[in-house]
Amino acid sequence: MLAFAAPALILFGMAGYSLLKSRAQSEQRATLMTQNLADALEHSLTASVEKIDMALVSIADHIEDQMAKGGTDAGELMGHIKSQTARRPELTGIQITDAQGISLLGSGLSTQAPVSFADREWFTAQRARADVGLHMSPPVVSKSNGMSIISFSRRYRTPDGRFAGCVTTAVPLGYFDRQLQSLPTGAHGIVTLRDSDLRMLSSIPAQQGQASAGLGTRNVSPVMKALVNSGQLRGSYRAQSGVDGQERFFSFRRLAVAPLMINVGLGAEDYLADWHSEVNTVTAFCLVTLLLYGAGGALVWRVLAQNRHAQRRIELLAKVFEHSGEAIMVSDSRHRVIEVNPAFTRQTGYKATDIIGKLTSSLNSAPTQASDHLVIQHSLSTTGLWRGELCGRTKDGRDYPRWVSISVVRDALGAITNHISNSRDVTEAKRAEDRIRHLAHHDTLTQLPNRVLLHGRLEQAMAGARREAGQLAMLFIDMDRFKDINDTLGHPVGDGLLVEVGQRLSALVRDSDIVARLGGDEFVLVLTGTGQDAARAGAAVAAKVLADLGRPYTVHGHELHSTPSIGIALFPADGEDADTLMKNADSAMYHAKSAGRNNAQFFTAAMNQATQERLVLQAGLRGAIEGGELFLHYQPQLDLDSQTIVGLEALVRWRHPELGLIPPLKFIPVAEDTGQIEAIGAWVLDEALRQVALWRAAGHLGLRMAVNLSAQQLRGDAFPEQVARALHRHGLPGSALELEITESVAMRDPARTADMLRQLRQFGVALAIDDFGTGYSSLAYLKQLPLSCLKLDRSFVMDIETDANDAAICTATIQMAHSLGLGVVAEGVETATQLEFLRRLGCDTVQGYYIAKPLSANDCAAFLAQRKASEASAARAGALAA
Repeated sequence: MLAFAAPALILFGMAGYSLLKSRAQSEQRATLMTQNLADALEHSLTASVEKIDMALVSIADHIEDQMAKGGTDAGELMGHIKSQTARRPELTGIQITDAQGISLLGSGLSTQAPVSFADREWFTAQRARADVGLHMSPPVVSKSNGMSIISFSRRYRTPDGRFAGCVTTAVPLGYFDRQLQSLPTGAHGIVTLRDSDLRMLSSIPAQQGQASAGLGTRNVSPVMKALVNSGQLRGSYRAQSGVDGQERFFSFRRLAVAPLMINVGLGAEDYLADWHSEVNTVTAFCLVTLLLYGAGGALVWRVLAQNRHAQRRIELLAKVFEHSGEAIMVSDSRHRVIEVNPAFTRQTGYKATDIIGKLTSSLNSAPTQASDHLVIQHSLSTTGLWRGELCGRTKDGRDYPRWVSISVVRDALGAITNHISNSRDVTEAKRAEDRIRHLAHHDTLTQLPNRVLLHGRLEQAMAGARREAGQLAMLFIDMDRFKDINDTLGHPVGDGLLVEVGQRLSALVRDSDIVARLGGDEFVLVLTGTGQDAARAGAAVAAKVLADLGRPYTVHGHELHSTPSIGIALFPADGEDADTLMKNADSAMYHAKSAGRNNAQFFTAAMNQATQERLVLQAGLRGAIEGGELFLHYQPQLDLDSQTIVGLEALVRWRHPELGLIPPLKFIPVAEDTGQIEAIGAWVLDEALRQVALWRAAGHLGLRMAVNLSAQQLRGDAFPEQVARALHRHGLPGSALELEITESVAMRDPARTADMLRQLRQFGVALAIDDFGTGYSSLAYLKQLPLSCLKLDRSFVMDIETDANDAAICTATIQMAHSLGLGVVAEGVETATQLEFLRRLGCDTVQGYYIAKPLSANDCAAFLAQRKASEASAARAGALAA
């Protein structure tokens, strides 16, 4: 009997052992499965968060780039935001706030009133910490659509590094739900997503009340809590779920890119399903064995079927390894390679036969130091994970940057058995970063350092000069009349000129010196290493710059002529910090402009005061017209034949609310340099015509108004039409207006000026050359202009009685004008002798203090009335005498 039962007992013992081993294998497979699923979900969520972060970084860099160029373009920035959201459908809205949390721009943002986000948790976190980087807020329920959302945010900075505001986006939790749902956890499995405080954000399958009451709960098992509190970033355990109380095998991962924790659990019903089936089979087998030993064949068949199923799973995992897009390398506990996938071969050029058995460190290039390996090893031994950038080397010897993620595999006792390395080539991403970094610090047109980089390098140069008790010389360069070239020939020609200027400047100085473009036609040279002789070095280089930049330029078939105006400031004498030194060099440059251009001037305190006054005038002019601060004076013009007042010259005046009456010689040049002269000129024309219309209506029928023109008014093609509209608006014929231009303005572009003046003459407008004889005009050009008269400058009239040269010039000018059919107006007549002298020479009209000084509108009206009365009396007396 015992002999008969012994085989059955042995068989039962083997069956029991097989079941125990099979259960252990099922549990090991369950652990491995949860680890693989957790790794897959970790990679998926990491990629998603990195994409969100890339979008925020791209927008923040875009804003900083615009701010470095002088200001943000809302339309272009909104287009960039839309391009980001088009590629990221998960981003339900992107908002941009300023440094106070006020909404500036964003998708779905109300245009009725700005919204303040200053009390938001993400905004206060970004404002408080400069190193916070990507910040993820706790989940909240959106007020607009009732959805549970998480906000991701990044700060952006001003060009000098200060906090300027935030870029934030809301991501619905449903977006993460879809990624959690993609995991094949079986009918009884569970996947949860928690924040760093273990508050639940999402659960698949969804738990009752998850959308409201369940959100943010900390129902987590004590085992997981202990593992997380111990500082582990990943781990596996078996415990009852804190969500539903069911026992499962779990693997958790803490994301490195965001404060998120994923936990994947497989239910015993799923991972032991095959084992329960096996138990039933073995039990049945044993029962049948009691009846018939032959039932063992069925059990063997069943075991073989299970082995085939396991084999298929192994083959599937092998295919995943084989077809992964990332390079995967598996090494043993001693860091010797035991397997690589095809993506690894494509990335490095090494085949499996080339690399298996070698140390993993042999794949790194020389820049990877031994200290880096120690850091990696420490992280792996303590956290089981390391991520970072390493410099790799391909089989053909090419070095390349790669982003590497290394994780460890441990046995049941916790000993490291393998290392798994995933890597990807980030060469293109690094190139893009370098390009963005270059664009942030260099001028896009000339490729010279921009204002931001100049400031940093200048601070370094100053620090070096302080250490060595040396000096620096800064040359502030502005190209003369560049705006004329840009406006007449177009921006492509102007840009080509600036590029050539930058190249010439770079060729003039040493590599240790600094050449930068501030914007427009402004450049800066900083001469370093000058010792105590910065002034001499600055003067010498300025002379070279004047000579070299003054040579003609050939751009797009055009021969261009432009000269530099240079301001020179010395460190530390003219400024001990970058801003002061640059401001004083700028002041010196304006002094060079006022000194006639095409020269260099050193900074003085007087220049600084003049610059400050200029800035005050420039700011005040912006609102002078709207504030009613401008007004006109009128100087009468006397016809020498009829002894009647035939015209008036309109002279603009400015009464500043704080500085009082400002002479035209001070504010007109500022208005011309800043472009405000066009608005002032238009106002003067309209006001002068309005006034002369009133006087004509009062009985002064033939009165003509003379108005001075600036070069900028003649530059616009619409000026003749503007004059025609003004005459029509006040009901005046063209003969009521005389327009005066100086010789220098007329000679800038004689052909274009002649064409525009001919259009004005068609309206009947009289045209005069003002200050004749003071410029360097060409009579060959002047005779082509459709002029009415010449105005003799007061400098020739002043000494006409005593200076034979002035008398000769006046005589020749009057005779030449009459021979050309032009009238002559003499300015600055202050004595009866001067008037009589000009009458004998045949001068037609005179104006000056002898006739009347410039008068206000009311005083001029009284003057005209008195003259008219005197003329009437004289006429009556003459009639009686006849």
